[in-house]
Amino acid sequence: MQILFYDPMTPYAYDATMPLTQALGGTEATVIRVAESLKKHHSVAVAQQCRSQDNLSDKSGVHYLSFEAAQQLKPDVVILLRQYRKLEEVAQCFPKAKRYLWLHNMPSRELYAAREALIQHRYQVLAVSRFHRTAIDKRLQGKWFQRLLSLPHSRKRQSLPIEVIYNPIDDALRPDATPVQANRLLFMSSPHKGLAETLRLFTAIQQEFPEYELLIANPGYNNMALSLPKQARFLGALPHPQIIQELRQAFCVFYPQAVRVETFGLVYAEANAVGTPVLAHDAGAAREVLSHAGQLVNGRSLFSVLDKLAEWREKRPQLQGKEEFRLNRISQRWLRLLS
Repeated sequence: MQILFYDPMTPYAYDATMPLTQALGGTEATVIRVAESLKKHHSVAVAQQCRSQDNLSDKSGVHYLSFEAAQQLKPDVVILLRQYRKLEEVAQCFPKAKRYLWLHNMPSRELYAAREALIQHRYQVLAVSRFHRTAIDKRLQGKWFQRLLSLPHSRKRQSLPIEVIYNPIDDALRPDATPVQANRLLFMSSPHKGLAETLRLFTAIQQEFPEYELLIANPGYNNMALSLPKQARFLGALPHPQIIQELRQAFCVFYPQAVRVETFGLVYAEANAVGTPVLAHDAGAAREVLSHAGQLVNGRSLFSVLDKLAEWREKRPQLQGKEEFRLNRISQRWLRLLS
C-alpha cells in the first residue's frame, strides 16, 4: 500500500533527521513519528507545501517531497493535514485514494462549511483526543441557524465518522536517575499558548516562593516580544533530545495558562512519561492525557496554583506516562485503520 501524508500548513520543510538537530512543532514531530513507523509495512511519502521540487529526502526510507512531486504518485491512501480548504484539491488530485482529514488544532468555526465536501469526497476525519473529537463534531453540526436551514434536507444529512488516534511518544521514554532541580519550573510551548499569562502567574508566585526559576523553551515557529520577570529566561528552540533532558531535570512543567486549550498536549504525555509532573489548567485534553488528575489546577486562581506547588514541595508526585500513547501502540492503531 502507498500512503501519502499531505501537509499544506507546515511553515518549514521537515524530515526524519530534524528532531535530533533542531526544534519542531508538535504536529510535524507527530507526522515524522507516524510516517517512520508505517514505512516498515507500507510505502510512505510526506508532501509539504514549502518543500521545493529539487529538495527531496528519502534517506530514512520515507519520501519527503514537494507537492509537485506528489502529483506523480498514485497513493492508495491520502491523509490531508489540518487544512480543510484543500479537500476538493486533494480529491481531484488523487481520485482513487481513500481519504482522511487529520485535524490537530481546535476546529475552526468555519469547519461546518466543509461538511458537504467531506461527505461528497468520502473523507474520514481523524482527531487526536476524545476531547478533540467532541469539539470537531460540535463544529460539524453547525450553529442553530445552520441546522435550522438544513431541516428541509435533514433526511439526507449523514453523520461524519470521526476516529481518535492519539499522538505518539517514543517507546523508550521512562523515568531515570537524572537529578531533579527542585526550584526549576519549565514552560515548553509556543508563546502564543498563554506564555504572557504564565509569566504573570510566575511573578505572583515569586512573592511566596522567591527561589523559583522559570525556563522557557519555544519550538520557534511563533515568536512574541515579551519582557521576562527576574529568574525567568528563554532556552530558545531546542531539538528533541534536549527537550527530554530539560523535562527530566525540571521540578515540574509549569503550564497553568487558561488562554488556549490543548487538543492533545504532547508535552503532557512526554513529561509524565519521564516522571515529571505537569501543573496544568483543567481544560481541553489535559485530564485525558495526563496520567493523574492531581496535576490539574484552576489556572485562573493564584491560590489554586500556590496550593499545588506547596503540596508538591512536601511530596513531589511519582508518575509514569500512559502506555496507550507509546509509538508501538499508536502504530498498530494506524495500521488497523488504514487496512
